[in-house]
Amino acid sequence: MAYKEKICPKCGDKHTKRGEFCSRSCGNQKKHTWESKSKIANTQMIRMNSDDPVAEEQRHALANQKHALAVANGSLDPVPPPKVKQYSQNQFVQDGDLWTEV
Repeated sequence: MAYKEKICPKCGDKHTKRGEFCSRSCGNQKKHTWESKSKIANTQMIRMNSDDPVAEEQRHALANQKHALAVANGSLDPVPPPKVKQYSQNQFVQDGDLWTEV
């Protein structure tokens, strides 16, 4: 059963399908008002600051995601090389210990 020809408001393709969009990907558009966005943000803020184990997993996943993005963008500072200490004339290091000759 063919429907009348319409133009998809998102991509501009002509189609004869049911509804105003030509496909699911074009029709998957949620339009939130400012009030609904602020309610979602407040609820998420309360949840992320709670002691819920699921919220702890979400915080951990979010931190990992931010770290991965920083590494991919090159904005993560590299670790500086360790500094070598200058020992005095009668000192040396052996097996991680600092020894002084007398």
